Amino acid sequence: MSTFEFSQNLSIGQYLPLESWIHQRDARAKIIAFLGLILAITFTRNTFAVFAALVLVFVLFPIARVPISFALKGLRTPLPFLVFIAILQIFRFSPGVNNPLLLEIWSLTITVQGLIAAGTVMARFVTLILLISLTSYTLSTSDLIYGLQSLLSPLRWIGIQSDDFIMVVQITLHYLPMLSQATEQIAKAQAARGALWGIKKQSLLDRIKTIYPVIIPMFIISLQRAENMALAMDARAYGSQKNRSSYQQFHFKKKDGIFLAAALIIMALIIFL
Repeated sequence: MSTFEFSQNLSIGQYLPLESWIHQRDARAKIIAFLGLILAITFTRNTFAVFAALVLVFVLFPIARVPISFALKGLRTPLPFLVFIAILQIFRFSPGVNNPLLLEIWSLTITVQGLIAAGTVMARFVTLILLISLTSYTLSTSDLIYGLQSLLSPLRWIGIQSDDFIMVVQITLHYLPMLSQATEQIAKAQAARGALWGIKKQSLLDRIKTIYPVIIPMFIISLQRAENMALAMDARAYGSQKNRSSYQQFHFKKKDGIFLAAALIIMALIIFL
């Protein structure tokens, strides 16, 4: 039955309501901290900084009381792609004085720099996936939306309305797990009617034939839910009022400042190392 459990392999978008120190932090502080760390890891060119960030992320999971084994499940889906990218990095460098040759297979060469580059790429992508997953584990969708509204509210002073952007983010975050669950239900229904699900040794054409009956119902379900959401937004007069109030109020505490300051210091170290 693991073949049909698409939602269990989807880490991003799942919120874990736990009582941890990170969960208790202000939503705005978590948004700035996690976004800053993600950008720093993405753009840094320092190999040591990438691996240090990976170690840091593994340290953050026990602090958030999230099992690391649960987080690693989210790596199953992108793992073949990550391995493919790493293999390309191995053969990208030519041997030289500062790049000794380790192995040569026909016209392909494996060098020290190639292995370092492959390891760096793998570590960078794994760190980003785990950090994004940790963000979703510790930051609920409602807190994310209210936090973004609070952070982007100053844009109204220059005539920029951020409500539409926030609504797009909210719909996207809701639809990821929703579509995953719908795909799982359709796949189980197809298998109950005799579809060949779970067979590992299949040709490319057979896999296309298996997936094709799922695509059409998914497309129809997506259109139906989009129409229902549009009708619900229209019934609630969404967009008719420019100045909207917020039900949830945030209170920035001293611990939130410490958390944000520590994240900004780590971000600066990752970038400037």
